[in-house]
Amino acid sequence: MPVLTDEVANSDKFRIEENIHAEELPEGLTGALTVMEMNDAPIVFSIRSDLNLEGVGCTSWMIVTEKEAGAVQVNADGSLEKISGPFSLSDAQKVRTFPTVGSSFLQLRIHGLYFDVIRYSNAKRETFGRALQQFERVLDGKAFQSDAISRPSDLVCDKCGLPLPGRGVMCARCNRDHGILFRALEMMRPYFGLLVVLLGMMLAGVGLDLVPPLLTRMLVDKVLVPHQNVTWLPYILIGLMAASALRNVLSVFIGRLSSSISTRITRELREKLQQKLVSLSVDYYNRHSVGSLMSRVLWDVDYFQGFVSQVSQGFLLNLMLVIGIGFALFSMNWKLALLVIVPLPFVAIGTIYFWKYIHPIYYRVSDSQSKMSQLLSGLLSGIRLVKSFGQEEREHQRFEKSAGYMRDNRNLLDRSIATFNPIMSFLFGLGGLIIWYEGGHLVLTDQMSLGTLMAFFAYVGMFYGPVSALSSFSNWMTGFLSAGQRIFDVLDANVSVSESPEAVPLARIEGSIEFRDVVFGYDPYVPILKGVTFSIKPGQFVGIVGKSGSGKTTLVNLICRFYDAQQGEVLIDGINIKNLKQEDLHRDVALVLQDPFLFSATIAENIAYGRPESNMMQIMDAAKAANAHNFISKRASAYDTRLGEQGSGLSGGERQRVSIARALLCDPRILILDEATSSVDTESEQEIQKALSVLCKGRTTIAIAHRLSTLKNADWIYVVDEGRIAESGTHDDLMAQEGIYHRLVRIQTELTRLETEG
Repeated sequence: MPVLTDEVANSDKFRIEENIHAEELPEGLTGALTVMEMNDAPIVFSIRSDLNLEGVGCTSWMIVTEKEAGAVQVNADGSLEKISGPFSLSDAQKVRTFPTVGSSFLQLRIHGLYFDVIRYSNAKRETFGRALQQFERVLDGKAFQSDAISRPSDLVCDKCGLPLPGRGVMCARCNRDHGILFRALEMMRPYFGLLVVLLGMMLAGVGLDLVPPLLTRMLVDKVLVPHQNVTWLPYILIGLMAASALRNVLSVFIGRLSSSISTRITRELREKLQQKLVSLSVDYYNRHSVGSLMSRVLWDVDYFQGFVSQVSQGFLLNLMLVIGIGFALFSMNWKLALLVIVPLPFVAIGTIYFWKYIHPIYYRVSDSQSKMSQLLSGLLSGIRLVKSFGQEEREHQRFEKSAGYMRDNRNLLDRSIATFNPIMSFLFGLGGLIIWYEGGHLVLTDQMSLGTLMAFFAYVGMFYGPVSALSSFSNWMTGFLSAGQRIFDVLDANVSVSESPEAVPLARIEGSIEFRDVVFGYDPYVPILKGVTFSIKPGQFVGIVGKSGSGKTTLVNLICRFYDAQQGEVLIDGINIKNLKQEDLHRDVALVLQDPFLFSATIAENIAYGRPESNMMQIMDAAKAANAHNFISKRASAYDTRLGEQGSGLSGGERQRVSIARALLCDPRILILDEATSSVDTESEQEIQKALSVLCKGRTTIAIAHRLSTLKNADWIYVVDEGRIAESGTHDDLMAQEGIYHRLVRIQTELTRLETEG
């Protein structure tokens, strides 16, 4: 049944329900096939666009039947107008999307030429990405998958419709029941006993804070004014000193305890972030920069450092002080106490308004920090490139611009706070003046004693202080929520490649590999591999060749399970790779890259990275087998030579041989060589080839190579072209076919001849 996936137009005449199954187009488009001069073949699917071929906004439809395809435009008066087609599907070799600025075309290749079928804006990109997959299935004679187009978007929340930061990420709006503040409090659950002790000490501290004004009242009313009870004076002073001393002792213990809890929480949070970052799939790092992630671990977590002290000594302590002092004020004179709270409604309104105003500013500050960290990380990582092209001044200007962005946002934040705090202080000052006027009148009319007024004023000062702190607490809370959002975005990130609970352990991988109709794209709606099927026997040496962008490295990524196929299966030893324990898979699959990565550690530590328990003799044996022992032993510190960032201190060929030694030490059953010799000189290549000849013995080896001469002795060669296996066979078989492989060999031979003659 055909699927009409969208509305024809906004008018009721052309309105249809989504996911409706019908043999015909909705009312108002029943004549579309006639207008497009298409045969009455059954409609496979139809999909609405928002542009015509000239890029003018309108409602248009692409209609695909079993035999033809074309597009029709719905004019303002409801009339239909053909804009493309009909195109015979039997003549079409390929369908593709061709992006332009702000929009894209869906095109058909017929007799070697591309024809525009329909145009759509970027708002329809995901929908037409799915339609492209289905169009390809139709051209290949496969069944149309209705749910592939009609299913909800992975990048939009299906509840509220807000865009999501990434596929599988939880919606911040719909996840309010597990908000940032509640999740932060949840992290404190293991420290519940210590928090109870902390709360008890704070209550005792509040009680001690209430004592000095009462003793002052007694001193004035019972000793100083009536000139009586002179013997009480030293005892009252001792009481004031004792209350102050005990309060400060409590403050020491409260500060130390809250610091202990907060630092432990911060450490646990950083460990959780590190574990989460390590567990995330490779595609997550394609979307997020290293600098941005580092800023979350290093800077944003610092807000949690002050969480316990801010909540306990800040919010809770001040709240208890407000309650305790408020009770004392009302017990002394309830009429005067009512005047104390006159400024509070204005303070509350101002705080709420300020909260709404300052929250986006805090987000921009954290965003500017992240971007600066990202820029600096990239600059320092590529410092050799910067210097080689003499772009120091340009990079300085870029950093200056980033620093200016951070300065402007930080300045706006600080100026806002600097404006807000004095306004609040002025409101509190007005409250004090009111108390002076009314309290002075009560004392002059003998309705209140001087000592009571002094005690009342002491409490008022103590009352407005916590209230002011509570209003300022919103500033810190706003920054905390902004930082917390960025942290929990990482913790909530979807692990797209996760281990199945039913994953089976495999004692030893034999090395057979099979792809069954595998479809995969880094963007799920733009597949790179399109129905790839092939098999490799244990111990075979297999070459994979093809032009850049054809999908060679993508095959490797699926074997290593850096990604999971969207369709089809990848099997090792007859078991779906998704059902294997990742520990077993990564133990027996080794990858040697074109540009090997070495850590800032010793050479020995780099070789033993896959098996850190290896002893020195095992490390040296692996280095000898990789032809790396000689150049290592010539260094002053030999295997203890500490390498710089990304292995600086070694040449390209030396880094490659260290990476081969690292793979040899792991003794993998499956070895993948991704352009392992393409970036080194001829002499280094010879040394590496010798090392590889040792490494490949008895293992299933997959070699991706641009230098096709290295694959002459391969047991089998697969030629990848535009995401499909175009050719396969031995070197001699492929040369005899005179196809893609033959053309690539001929081009390389010609280039080699020209280089030799030059």
